Amino acid sequence: MAGMGAVEGLKVRRFAVLGAPVGHSLSPVLHRTAYEVLGIEDVRYERHEVPAGALESFLSEGAGRELAGASVTMPGKPEAFALASSADRTAQELGIANTLLRTDDGQWHAENHDVHGIVAALEDHGAAAPEVGAVLGSGATALSAVAALHRLGARQVMLCARSPRKLDPLEQFAAERSLEVVRIPWERHHALLAADVLISALAVEGARAVAARWDEHGDLPVPGVLLDVLYDPWPAPVARVVGSSGGEVADGLEMLAHQADMQVRSMLGVPDAPVVEMLAAARAELARRHDDSAI
Repeated sequence: MAGMGAVEGLKVRRFAVLGAPVGHSLSPVLHRTAYEVLGIEDVRYERHEVPAGALESFLSEGAGRELAGASVTMPGKPEAFALASSADRTAQELGIANTLLRTDDGQWHAENHDVHGIVAALEDHGAAAPEVGAVLGSGATALSAVAALHRLGARQVMLCARSPRKLDPLEQFAAERSLEVVRIPWERHHALLAADVLISALAVEGARAVAARWDEHGDLPVPGVLLDVLYDPWPAPVARVVGSSGGEVADGLEMLAHQADMQVRSMLGVPDAPVVEMLAAARAELARRHDDSAI
């Protein structure tokens, strides 16, 4: 397999997280913690800055030639799916992948564990068979959120984004799976708080604007469970509002740890990864970064 070289008498398998920007990524902490806990010594995990449009050339001509697999973050998820010669069912359904595995013939196999990460994080907080789910935001993460709500058994999904046209692929995906779709105008985004499960896929600036509106509104309903994909800073704006009202809140770091769990399983061929230890290490790393920035 490509990416193997002799280090201390071992054949080393090399993996990495790829994306742009990627310097802040906690994937190295998550994966290296898994290796340490599992006692696996013949693996290395790195990070590489790979801008939009450059993934295929990086893997075929750049440092990626040495990789046995990769975690792919934005903006490379659609590219990861497109360049693969095979893919798991979830990646095929969404047209995006967050994991690449080099096959024996040197091709790439794509997998999508974003949906699993969302489902597992929500289930950890008691979400089960919601009647109504809601997604705040658009883009690849929001599409994965719709898929997660479908997997959880939701019958209806409320969608809301600042640019309504960006909801088209989400609505199409939901409709094809017989989910009832209700579009909520952006100026009424607070209506999503009535859902059994709410997933916020907003970036931090958009989340701040939404949270400010909710603070002004007052006396809003509380969702059964909120998953806010943000985790730094924490509490994230949307999570702060829901949490202060007594709502159950899951953060994006939990989602990321569950994604990494499945990636470690696929990359190393192990039955499971130490999610608890991985999540604790990631939280400790975030705390260390905050302490360093305060000095």
